[in-house]
Amino acid sequence: MNSSIYLYSFFILCSICTLVYLFFNIRSAKNEISNKIVLKNLLESLDMDLPEELKALDNSSADPNKFS
Repeated sequence: MNSSIYLYSFFILCSICTLVYLFFNIRSAKNEISNKIVLKNLLESLDMDLPEELKALDNSSADPNKFS
């Protein structure tokens, strides 16, 4: 009886940790893309040269529907 309680507790703990891990990884990826788009727009407005990584971004990816 006690071993099954420990087993269920272990699986619940693993599930919670996995959900927290996925939440922070998915959330940070979206912020990184939006930060790059903001940086690209800022550099373009200041007429500065863009790095190759920012040149590869297209403005259509700034569509908020794609981030949802």
